[in-house]
Amino acid sequence: MKMNRCMDANMYKEAQEMPVYGMDMPEAGMSPRMGACCPQSQVMMCPPIMECPQVQCCHRVINYEVPHIIPCHTKVVNHHIYKHTYQPCYSYSEEDETSEVYEPRCCK
Repeated sequence: MKMNRCMDANMYKEAQEMPVYGMDMPEAGMSPRMGACCPQSQVMMCPPIMECPQVQCCHRVINYEVPHIIPCHTKVVNHHIYKHTYQPCYSYSEEDETSEVYEPRCCK
């Protein structure tokens, strides 16, 4: 498993106390320049390497209540139905006609 290279302050102190083999012995392949600038008994420590940040994604669900106003209108339609009925109303009239009948006259 890959070891994380990010160190906190406690890990950095422990790393300073640990001996690094081959770094304090000039016969182990150290260049003469390196031995000249650093004393032979000092442990060589590299500066910490800043790793790329690890991104953690946290999904949150936020519920919202959105009230909707729906206008409702009631329209009442009154249907008036007229039923027409017919009743006979009887009436009568009378008319008198007269006729005159003349007998033949004897004198003319």
